[in-house]
Formats: sequence, structure tokens, C-alpha cells
Amino acid sequence: PPPPTTGIGGYAIANGDYRVVLNPMDLAGNVCNIHYEGSEDMSDFPVLYYTNMYSIGVCVSECPAVEAGIDAGGASIGVSGFYPGETEGLTAITVADYSEETGFDLCDVTAEAGVTNPCDWRKAMVEVAAETDGYMVRGGSAGLGYGFPVLDTYRFMNRCILTSNAAIQLEASFNAAMQTSDEDSGFLEKLQSDLYTAQGWILGFGFVVAMFVSFFYTFFLRLPGVLFIMIWGCIAAVFGMFFGIGGYGIYTHGLWTATESSCTDGTSTDQATCEADGSQATWVTVCVNEECNDGHTATEADTLLYISYAFMGVAAIWFVLICFLRARIQLALEIVKQAAKAIRAMPMMIVFPLMQCIAFVIFMVVWMLYAVHVASLGKADVTGVCNDGISFTETICNTAGNVWIPYQTFTYGVTEDGVDLEQAGWYLLFCYFWTSQFIIAIGQIVIAMCVAKWYFARDKSTIGNLTVTSSIKDSMYYHTGTAAFGSLLIAIIKMIRAAIAYAQKKAKESGSKTAQAVLCALQCYMWCMEKCMKFLNKNAYIQTAIFGKNFCMAAKAAFFLILRNIARIGACTLVSEFVIIIGKVFICVITGGLCYFAIGSGDVDLNSPLGPVFFVMILSYFTAAMFMNIFAMGISTILQCFVADEEMFDASSRFAESELASFIDANGAPPKAEKEDNTL
Repeated sequence: PPPPTTGIGGYAIANGDYRVVLNPMDLAGNVCNIHYEGSEDMSDFPVLYYTNMYSIGVCVSECPAVEAGIDAGGASIGVSGFYPGETEGLTAITVADYSEETGFDLCDVTAEAGVTNPCDWRKAMVEVAAETDGYMVRGGSAGLGYGFPVLDTYRFMNRCILTSNAAIQLEASFNAAMQTSDEDSGFLEKLQSDLYTAQGWILGFGFVVAMFVSFFYTFFLRLPGVLFIMIWGCIAAVFGMFFGIGGYGIYTHGLWTATESSCTDGTSTDQATCEADGSQATWVTVCVNEECNDGHTATEADTLLYISYAFMGVAAIWFVLICFLRARIQLALEIVKQAAKAIRAMPMMIVFPLMQCIAFVIFMVVWMLYAVHVASLGKADVTGVCNDGISFTETICNTAGNVWIPYQTFTYGVTEDGVDLEQAGWYLLFCYFWTSQFIIAIGQIVIAMCVAKWYFARDKSTIGNLTVTSSIKDSMYYHTGTAAFGSLLIAIIKMIRAAIAYAQKKAKESGSKTAQAVLCALQCYMWCMEKCMKFLNKNAYIQTAIFGKNFCMAAKAAFFLILRNIARIGACTLVSEFVIIIGKVFICVITGGLCYFAIGSGDVDLNSPLGPVFFVMILSYFTAAMFMNIFAMGISTILQCFVADEEMFDASSRFAESELASFIDANGAPPKAEKEDNTL
């Protein structure tokens, strides 16, 4: 073939029979896989192996493959050929003959004892600035060392491309060779290497094992006495914490202020006798403990005492509140057990949030495309400049005999018609709020409907994963309007909060303290309204799932249900929060512990298992949060199903299982509410 006419960026472009052949060029200017007049014959060396970080390399017969990423024996490839290092049985890679090339100081491939110029790639990388060193290409830039390590590569476009594992191992080896003093960098490199090596363990334990631990947690809650000890232990621990802090503060205040008085004559026992007329003695008050001499003033001691009283007061309020809610807490314990049974009966509910995530990702892809398109819109204007640097219009410039140089400017945010695109940005923000809240609302309705169908089933054995699929179908077909309306209200509130945040930014730029204070108060008010509306929406969706009501009717029913059962809902919320917090901690700790022992007993080459275990615990936390959010929704649904059950049905026809039914009988069911149209 004819010689290449151009060599650009490592590509050789040949124009033989009107074909364009792209082949890599080595560091001596030869083209791999080609033999043309005036160059070395590289037809037997089709691929390029890079010998430094700057896309410079040598032509070789094939790309090396190293399972570990990098050859630990120090094998290298360069203009001197293939150097096996200390590795036995390593497959040799044939390198083109560069012995006749000029400008190279070839290293000694034998590396015998006493040889001062072996092919040591580590030294080539470290001493990149030593131009007289034999590890450099003479006449080339510093860093063109040819003793490069044998790495794990794959062939792409006639080039040996590093695998991700090889890149990580190369970087770690380079840092070790440099003997960097930056310990943080070494730590990060080791962590990165460990995370790559243990990526399968991290994903497996972070998601799969954490999911099984979550199911085990629901089974754990059903064991006799476990939930009772766990919840009442937490309640007692909270009381003990407040009471203990208050008591310790009062004790410390006593240490800070404890004093004793005495007379300097050593005999008088009271101040009057000590300071009698003619007496030279003095009545002296001194500290009993060293604490009062540590610089604590009387004001600090009084402040500590008041704070201690406050903690004691909170402990007393907590104790009274728990005494008042004790029966409701017992009910909440039974409801938690029922929610655990429902989730175990329909394990597919755990998968539904993943479907929500997929839907949200699809929406975000489309939303981002529109957002980027809107952000790139603008108005193009043609203007110019005169070459004399003085004339500011084209007419004046041309009249003076100068040259007017036109150019185009582009103004973002305004269309050719002068329309402000900020309105489009607000519209996109509203679309984001509404759609994201709609996806959440659909998920809440589906979970509530699954649990409601389980509760109101006479034969619980008929409930399973098919119940989940039917609930998804029913929710999508019948209740998308309810979800859309409820999410619209949240989206409107979020838009108001966004507008207030924008006004806060402008007020801060203006420096008006009054405006900032007013807007801050409004932002706080709207935040509270958003939280209340989300709470009401969740309960409205549960009413929709149970009775099939539209949003307005469901919200009204949920509001009055909360009023009628405020103590029960408060107790159930308290218990569920304890259960959820303990569940997240339990799942994270158990999953992390299992991963630690599994990695320790497995054949995994890691610097330390702590990094992968830490990331496993992070992933397991998100898995636990997804699971526990479903659990919380199940608890709220069971509570409303229980209330509807005791208000609508006699003892002989209730759907409650034995535990809940016995609670109703023991505590007495309230009078039946007016049924309206509450037909199941």
C-alpha cells in the first residue's frame, strides 16, 4: 500500500485505491499493520500497546490479558521488547523490532545481577524528568518511557485498551512506586481498589441480602414478646434518657455550688460568735468540691439547674402521656403485627417501589430533555465592530473607508418574539412537582389497597402476589384521578414555596431585613402546610383504597376519622416510628455484619473489608428505608381498616383476627358511626 499522506492524532490515513484505512501509529512514526516504503514492516504487528499515559506506544502481535489487572511480577512491554520480569509461565507478547530505530537508548532485557539499565517500568514512571536516564526515549518528551507494565487489555480499533480493573491497579501501583507522602490519597486509592474488587459483594449484600433481612425483621416482630419488649423498652429508654439527663444536671449543679463555712479561729461554730466585737477571727465560706473552682460562675450553675428542671419536666410529661396512651399503644402493637403479616403474605409489594423508581427515571429523562432545550433557547442578534476601533455603526465605518466586521451575539432566556422563557422554566418546575408527587400517590394507593384487601379477606390464604397485581390494575384504572388531584394540591404548595424562595433570594440581594423576616415566616408556614397536607393526603388515599371514594370525600372522611381517633393515631404513630427506626438500624447492622464475615471467610483480596462493608450498610439503609416506608403505610392502613371494622360490623361479623378482636372486646368498641355509603 502507498505511504500515509497524513498522520493526525495517532491515525494514519492512506489513499491507495480510494479507501481510507485507519491504523494506529507507534512512537517511531510507523503504522501498525502496514508496511510501506521507508518504514519498518509492521504487517505482523497489527495492534498498538500504549507505553505511557500520552497515547504513545509500540506495535505488538496481540493484546495481553492479565486476570489480576496488572502483572505482579513486574513484566513490561516497550521498544526493547517483552520483559517477563519475575513471572513464570506468562504468555509472551511479540513486539516489533525497534533496534534499528534512532533516538532510542534500549534497556537491557536480561535484568541480570549488576545490570544498571534493566527494563523497569516503575523507575521509568518515577524518574520521568531525568533526560539522561536510560528509561526515556532520547529526543522525546519526558514521560515517554518504554518499560511499561503488562496490563489487562482488550482489542478495539487495533488498539489495546485498558480494562477498568487494569486502570485501577495501574494507578495504585504508580502511587506505590512514587512512595507518595499523601496518606489520604493512598487511602482513597486502596478504597477505590477494594470497592471495585468487592463490587459484586456490595450489590449482592446491599440489595438482595438486605431484602431478605427485611423479611426476617417482619418475622422477628411476630415472635411472642419481642415487639412488646422492643417498644416498651424504647419508651422506657426515652424516659430514662430525659430523667437521667435532668438528674445528672441537678447533681452537677450541687457539685458546682456546694460550700461550707468556718471561723478562722477554729473554735467558733456560728458567724455571730466568730465576728463578735474585739474578735480577730473571720467567718470564711469555701468550696467543698474542686468543680466550683473550675471557673463555673453562679449564672452558669443557675442555667444548668434550669435546663435540668426542663429535662425533668419533659420526662414527667412523657410519663403521663404514656400512661394515658397505654391502651392505645397495646393496640398499636397488634396493628404492627398485622402489618407484618400482610407484607409477608404479599412479598411482591416490596418490588413495587422499584417500578416507581423506573417510572420516575423515565419521566426525568424526558423532563431533562425539555429543560435543556428550554435553557438553550434564546435570541440571535447580528452586530459588528469596525476595524478602526472607533466607529460604532456600520454606516459611519463604511463612510470613513474602514471595514465593518459583522458577528453574531446570542442572548439566552428570550425568544425571537421577545417572550421571556422564565415562564417556561416555572412551568417545567410545576410539571416536575406534580408528576413526582403523582408517582408517589399512586404507590401509596396501591400499597393501601393491597393491605386493605388482605385485612377484609375472610380466607387469608387467598391473598398473595396476585393481590398486588390486581391492586395495581384497580388503582391505575379507578383511582388515577384521585392521585392526580391530591398530588396537584402538593404541587401547588411546592410552587408557592419555590416562589417564596425566589423572593427570599431577591430580598437578600436587596438587603431588606424586614422582607427577609416576613418571607422566612411565610416559608415556615408553607412548610408546615405541606407536611399537614401530605399527612391528610396519605390518609385520604387509604380511605380511597378501602371504600373507593373520590379525593374530596376521602379527605373529609379521613379528617373526621383522625379527629375521632386522635389518641389511637398518635399512639400508632409513636409505635410505628420506634419500629421503623429500630428496623432501619437492625437491617443495616445485620447486613453489614453478614457481609463482613462473608468477605472475611471468602477468597477476596482486599486491603481492608471495612470500606466495602461501609458501602454495603449505606445501600442496605436505602433498601431498609424503601421497605420500612411500605411497612409504615401498611400500619396506617391496618389502623383505618380496624376502625372501619369496629364501627361498621358486629362482633360476630368482624374481619379482625383473634388478637385485634380480643382487644375490641376487652376495651369496648365505640358506638357505630353513621355508615353513609361505606359499603365494602
